[in-house]
Amino acid sequence: MAYCGDSQFTIRIDRMHTGEIRYLCWHKSNSILAKPNLILRNGKITESEEGLATEYEFHYKECTYTVEQLRSEDSQSDLFFVEVTDKDQKKSTWKMEQMSIPKYLI
Repeated sequence: MAYCGDSQFTIRIDRMHTGEIRYLCWHKSNSILAKPNLILRNGKITESEEGLATEYEFHYKECTYTVEQLRSEDSQSDLFFVEVTDKDQKKSTWKMEQMSIPKYLI
């Protein structure tokens, strides 16, 4: 569904065989073959009417994790914005770029 990263993190969002939406995050220093540093489950998806943006939302403890995927015309260079909102409504945002999914994950 989504695979993105920046200089600090690699994030993968997938749909499990049960239909559940899952968020996996690794620190950049770790291989994606290693156990993720954070796993969030039971995500929900919201698509824009035009189909140009998708929002994935997950809840963990008292925080909301939102990943917004903005589709590019070529579908090869989508942009991702990851936002974490805490219980006091303080937000941290990261801009990430689409990454190629390694063949061993397909």
